[in-house]
Amino acid sequence: MAKYLLLFFLALPVYSAVLRTYVLNLTSSYQAPNGFYREMFLINNQHPGPLIEADEGDTISATVFNNLQVPITIHFHGIRQHGTPWMDGTPGVSQRPIFPGESFTYNFTTEGQYGSYWYHAHMRSYYQDGIKGPVYIRPAPDTLRPYDVVTETNTTATAILRAQEINPTPLYIMDWTKLPTDAIYQKTINYGIDPACILGYLINGKGRVTCPSNETIAAAGAGRLASFHATTGVQSKFDSLGCLDLNALYGYPGIDHAALEAPGYSAPCQATNTDREIFYVNGSDWIMFNVINMGGQFGTYMSIDGHDIWVLQVDGTFIRPLKVKQMYAGLGSRYIIAVPTQKSSGVFAIRFACTAQAQVTEQIAWLSYNMPTTAQPEDYPATNDVYQDIGGNLLNAQMPTLIEAAAAPYDERVKPPQGPAQRTIHFTLNRTGMVDFSVMDNGELMLPDMELMTPSLWAEDVHQGNIVEAGIKIGDVVDLIIDNRYIMPHPMHLHGHTFWVISESKTSFGYPSVEAAIAGGSSTLNLANPPYRDTYTAPSRGHVVFRYVADNAGAWMFHCHVNVHRMAGMGAVILEDREKIIPRIPESVIDF
Repeated sequence: MAKYLLLFFLALPVYSAVLRTYVLNLTSSYQAPNGFYREMFLINNQHPGPLIEADEGDTISATVFNNLQVPITIHFHGIRQHGTPWMDGTPGVSQRPIFPGESFTYNFTTEGQYGSYWYHAHMRSYYQDGIKGPVYIRPAPDTLRPYDVVTETNTTATAILRAQEINPTPLYIMDWTKLPTDAIYQKTINYGIDPACILGYLINGKGRVTCPSNETIAAAGAGRLASFHATTGVQSKFDSLGCLDLNALYGYPGIDHAALEAPGYSAPCQATNTDREIFYVNGSDWIMFNVINMGGQFGTYMSIDGHDIWVLQVDGTFIRPLKVKQMYAGLGSRYIIAVPTQKSSGVFAIRFACTAQAQVTEQIAWLSYNMPTTAQPEDYPATNDVYQDIGGNLLNAQMPTLIEAAAAPYDERVKPPQGPAQRTIHFTLNRTGMVDFSVMDNGELMLPDMELMTPSLWAEDVHQGNIVEAGIKIGDVVDLIIDNRYIMPHPMHLHGHTFWVISESKTSFGYPSVEAAIAGGSSTLNLANPPYRDTYTAPSRGHVVFRYVADNAGAWMFHCHVNVHRMAGMGAVILEDREKIIPRIPESVIDF
């Protein structure tokens, strides 16, 4: 015990706010992280990019040098940019793009925020090509932590978790495609093909392609096929990459689906033997992971053979700890988890399975109790403690899984304002055309060239159809009522704020306001202990309601985090007391 307590006290940082400076050098390369070569982008010659770390209250200065052949911006996902909305990194909203050969410096404070975040390109889908990396902010000493709940006040175990909190083990999930994203988007626009198929996942930039048998894919995907048929009336099938045939829903008449390798018509699967990520226990009784879904297409089901998972933190907020066998990692979301590692030996699979109806696919990393080695474990070592199949289906339906609606903040003071909101905005998520997706009730799309327009933060003309001017003033309580009319879920992200998810179900909300829902006795409302998030998934053909306090003047993007949906129009800009911030915008930003 003395050893761990000493480790804890030695690891504690000295918390006095400092300026932390980073340089992000963007370049292109031609590599094969999963065995198939393609062009990809690197940050400081690595993928994912380097860790940006700070203590709560520090100021971060990150200078981006764009040596690519495409324009770029960098968004710091989940960082509220309080008082600095021009540093949000959203082209056409908060800044102009950084064109090839240019550089731009982002300066912002981490005051009032702790935990896991990430940074990524916000131009087109370039973060899926490699422009992404982690941000980690160590909590201040007086932040309430739930570790004693997990360890049952075992001081040794709590000391281990406090020590590992300083630098949790990175576990970054990213989906990977056969083609660069510009090529995928062009295929989507030209031929109406939904790009709902990936070439598997990467974990910390590593992974391999496996080719399960058709029977294995069919068994794992049986529920998906039944659900797809019940929803659409279409009988479908999976190809050898586990991609669902969407021919009946997507693709302009007369196109050659096989030649274009549309979903359901992929070229035959070819297995590779590239390295998978290995995490070594190194004799510790616990390992703390910083889990970030950096993908742009699918959510992920994650489990660790033979091990429990304690979920401690979600989207930068400590939660009442949840002990599960399987967890859901939504697009753009971050999770700090603790795993008890008290076995004597062995290698255990960490399994990642696609959550979407559109594909059955799995990636593996390893949790090893052995000594570090360059050798890779054999595929699928024999174990009786597997919790999910390659489709993410639980092998025992009674096993506990992460229910995101139950992830209430640990600090009971983090509660939503009660009573009626000053502003209510309604959004309708829908597919309005073959390759058109919208959040607006009238189906209005975010313009494809908006990224190149004068940013709406200071533009004189803000009367575009996807810019929401609802008269929001500082101090207002704002409710976003979001009805999803489409057959697939949408992970929705709001810039500049963290919100409470005060209602969720697989049905329409059915009320014009939260006040009306309270009066009508709605059973879906939770104003007592709702999740506190910045990214949250609206269920298929269902609804969510987000409540937040308008405390950050600016222009803030609200969009689906499935990249091709955002590029196809699925976003809006919410103006918030913009006139108060315009005089403070630096001339260097406006003139950039």
